[in-house]
Amino acid sequence: MKVLSKSRMASVERAGDGVLVTLTDGRTVEGSHCLLALGSVPNTSGIGLEEAGVQLTESGHIRVNRVARTSMPMVYGVGDCSDFVPLASVASSQGRTAVFHAMGDAVTPAEPRNVTSNIFTHPEVATVGWNQKQIEEGLAQGEIYKLPLASNPRAKMEGIKDGFVKLFARTGSGTVIGGVVVAPKASDLILPIALAVEHRLTVDQLARAFSVYPSLSGAVTDAARAMHIVD
Repeated sequence: MKVLSKSRMASVERAGDGVLVTLTDGRTVEGSHCLLALGSVPNTSGIGLEEAGVQLTESGHIRVNRVARTSMPMVYGVGDCSDFVPLASVASSQGRTAVFHAMGDAVTPAEPRNVTSNIFTHPEVATVGWNQKQIEEGLAQGEIYKLPLASNPRAKMEGIKDGFVKLFARTGSGTVIGGVVVAPKASDLILPIALAVEHRLTVDQLARAFSVYPSLSGAVTDAARAMHIVD
């Protein structure tokens, strides 16, 4: 797999049975197909939000606080129309939070850094929490450990050679502050790491959980075990 970061497409045209993509810097990329992902814009104009006193961002997104409340106390905004993280899982969480908050129930607002995300490539790439670049730049104090998936017994049985589990733990305390999983169904394997980040578990606490043997999830506990903090 070769990733061309910070590269922008200038044009795409058919080339026999495939396609030829020309980048703005003059390079070309050949392939069988071209998938163009342009993103989306909020459909919030002309429906009376501004007249009702609901504040919008320059991009047209609805400004909301951590409980999905807008600038008008009795109006809530959830999902991609809001200026929060544009993920389906986040929209569901926002919806539940908004309903509970409106009813006067206790709520736990979502923390953007604890939100998991996944790129549905093959293999998948799932992430949560602080990332390696932020740690290397000193924005977060953390230790980094990477466990190749090829060392996992279940991966060997299934012939999986590509992928890894990477954990980030707070220097000193060993608290899990983030992680990356590159693997088939990484969107499932990221959950234990997300739980550790959400509940501020240490690598030792994560390692003490019993994973099924053999299983790909065992790579998560193995990585945590390798980051054991010696007193």
